[in-house]
Amino acid sequence: MNQHIEAAQLDGQTITAGSAAPCAARFEAVTKDYRLDKVKVRALTEVSCTILAGTTTFITGPSGSGKSTFLNILGLVDRPDAGRLELFGADVTGLGDAAAADFRARNIGFIFQSFNLIPVLSLRENVEFPLLRQPMSGRARRDRAAAYLEAVGLGGLMDRRPGEISGGQRQRVAVARALAPEPRLIVADEPTANLDTRTSREIVALLARMQAEFNTTVVICTHETQLIPPHSPVIEIIDGRVV
Repeated sequence: MNQHIEAAQLDGQTITAGSAAPCAARFEAVTKDYRLDKVKVRALTEVSCTILAGTTTFITGPSGSGKSTFLNILGLVDRPDAGRLELFGADVTGLGDAAAADFRARNIGFIFQSFNLIPVLSLRENVEFPLLRQPMSGRARRDRAAAYLEAVGLGGLMDRRPGEISGGQRQRVAVARALAPEPRLIVADEPTANLDTRTSREIVALLARMQAEFNTTVVICTHETQLIPPHSPVIEIIDGRVV
């Protein structure tokens, strides 16, 4: 399962799977405000930090600290009001909606705390789902979905539906689904929030193993700091600032 991310043309810059990029993401004085009724709320204040390619980096901080806003900007779901975001060597700050969606589909996978699996589809069909946008045959999609389910230890369950497996197994399916398009970056937002401690440790270990095996950059947002392996890169956000 080799990465075969297609080249993306962004403002004259070409990003390819073969590009050597020690820096996966660079935030430069990123600021983001939201409106709550008539009140302006500052979520991030001049955040500057770097996430190295080929690492599993953890984002920590208390509830309401700005972690989710940080992830939304990193995943090109939201835009900063000020500052600059660079992903794999390209300035993506000013991308329009269509260009951001295209870059996201080619380069970024997401894992959510609520799994977000489609209940009427089998596990294999859930993993196949994000591959529908790729120029692949049905057979190739099925084979790749099966291969990633095998990689996360669910090869024998691929014809089951989400309601027939445990919460930990559902999150493993979500990991396989995020990996299946073979992205350069995986953004995981509190992926262990609905799991017990033992299963949470298994999911964090699985993500670290998948990162090493497939050379993907993984960013995990968590408030459960006891799950972070020793010597892991950590970015702590408090009151919208990196501390």
